[in-house]
Amino acid sequence: MSKLTEQKCKSLLKTAGKYGDGANLWFVVSDSGRAKWVLRLHVAGKRREMGLGTYPMVSLKQAREDARKHTASAKGGTDPINVRSAQKVKARTTPSFGECATAFIDNLRGSSRNAKHIQQWRNTITQYCPQMLGLSVDSITQEHVLSAVLPIWKTKHTTAKRLLGRIDQVLGYATAAKWREGQNPAIYRGALEYLLPKVRHTVRHHPSLPWQQAPIFWQTLGSQIGIGRDALGFLALTAARSEEVRFMTWREISINERTWTVPGNRIKGGVTHTVPLSDFAIKILENQPKGKPDDIVFSMRAGKAMSDMTLGAVIKRMNNKREDSQRFRDPDGRDVCPHGFRSTFRMWAAEESGFPREVAEFALAHKLPDAVEAAYQRSTLFVKRAEMMQAWANYLLKRG
Repeated sequence: MSKLTEQKCKSLLKTAGKYGDGANLWFVVSDSGRAKWVLRLHVAGKRREMGLGTYPMVSLKQAREDARKHTASAKGGTDPINVRSAQKVKARTTPSFGECATAFIDNLRGSSRNAKHIQQWRNTITQYCPQMLGLSVDSITQEHVLSAVLPIWKTKHTTAKRLLGRIDQVLGYATAAKWREGQNPAIYRGALEYLLPKVRHTVRHHPSLPWQQAPIFWQTLGSQIGIGRDALGFLALTAARSEEVRFMTWREISINERTWTVPGNRIKGGVTHTVPLSDFAIKILENQPKGKPDDIVFSMRAGKAMSDMTLGAVIKRMNNKREDSQRFRDPDGRDVCPHGFRSTFRMWAAEESGFPREVAEFALAHKLPDAVEAAYQRSTLFVKRAEMMQAWANYLLKRG
């Protein structure tokens, strides 16, 4: 029969000694006034003592529950002391979820598109999985995953989907490394899809200028000054992404061959892409101060790349000088952004240029699903793309 109470335990801290609670559970107080719980067991005919933690970190109630559990194990022939020791050894060799995530993200460095992508991985895991970081990776459950994803599933759905995918990959990596077993608790199909609420997803594209207004935009751009104007003009002429242009180096440019070769680590698809350059794109490059092969072409200061905001600021200045009804906006009334020129080019190609769809798709470095089509592109479409990019430049430069 139990003999101790919480109040009595507190009073016993003043007197060193061993005080029984019954069922072989003892409350042991040292001369310094510190107390701990000790359970006496009989395992395989041998008497053993097992520490259950210090008081008050481990309460009387918790100590009794642990004592009943370990006593039952001992009676069943299992040594709970050896089991706990094995668990401690495993805990020392099994990394935490945070450590596993760091190891996996570090492995991405050799294959990832850029450093920004790496940092996005780290930020997502750190920001939305704080409670999971210190847990052993083999202890992560579906409940842990849901606790990270559910709070932002509706309000930041795109971010939540990326987060879930990244947790899935980290746990998949842990399984491959033999740090955990069983089904991945972050799997969406056939598992979490039944537990997470349905979200109606509305695609919202970057605001892009209608292609019919592109020549007017180009004329207005010509009235601007500065390297930001040149970079934005080059972006529009090549239908490239902002980051591809902003980090472009002279090593990637061949004036003689009239090409710009974008390395795979700056391409969204991860595959090196060669862009044919129009006459005016070449002219913009020839007007830039020449640098060393690894120097940034459109650098702001000290050889550093400009920010995406610099390109956007050029458009903002242009719009600020125009009447509200004449601002460069998309059909929804949003001011256009640099990335939107890819859509402007694509719609021009589809509705006005007369070039085949696959030529325009390849110009945008999009992957086509048809393997035969892809093989055909590799052998013939560069010449056609060169013709198309020159036609696009001619269209931009025409007087509206």
